[in-house]
Amino acid sequence: MVLVRRSFAMATFASLLTLASCSSGTTPAGGGDAKLVITANVSGTAVATVVVEVTAPDLPTPMVFNLPIVAGVASGTITIPAGSNRTVTIRAFDGGGVLTHSGSSTISVQGGTNPTISITLMPLTGDVPIHATLGSFTVGVTPSPNTLSLGGTQTVQLTATLLDIEGQPTSGTVSWATQNPGVATVSSTGLVSAVGVGETNVFATFQGAVGSAAITVTP
Repeated sequence: MVLVRRSFAMATFASLLTLASCSSGTTPAGGGDAKLVITANVSGTAVATVVVEVTAPDLPTPMVFNLPIVAGVASGTITIPAGSNRTVTIRAFDGGGVLTHSGSSTISVQGGTNPTISITLMPLTGDVPIHATLGSFTVGVTPSPNTLSLGGTQTVQLTATLLDIEGQPTSGTVSWATQNPGVATVSSTGLVSAVGVGETNVFATFQGAVGSAAITVTP
């Protein structure tokens, strides 16, 4: 009887050692940090400051980030703990600190590459919505802005640059689209052609990430 109990105790102790050994070298699912590139086109609005807030049941305090605005585009990289039920809220303020737009989405993020999602910031007053993207890639479009003329320079070749989360160039195929084909059209290679007088934007999209160039067509 003593031998049986001793054998059982030894087996239990060995099992605990094995469990402890496995646990010490295992990272919980969803652990670590995740980096996300956030971009919001605020051109044509009175927005002067963009604030990003991240909350989650397992985050004791909200995480807050400010995005710098350059040439009408607010962009920046945020680092947050990976996991599920991360609520990302983006708020836009004018130069007087008055809230003008707000939007949010609840997402799951992981360390490494994350798919791009879109968040629409709805205006609190009579303004246009702001479209923001979050993900692991950014798309830059050059040159921008561009002025074309129906009686002069009628085309411009746009170039899209793809960057990963670390800001390093990456390869891929973008899709091109024009916001107003009555003002300008764009080919599958990014060649923009003037069609009518007015203003529009041309967009390059890669895995949900979007870059744009402003186009103005004069008589």
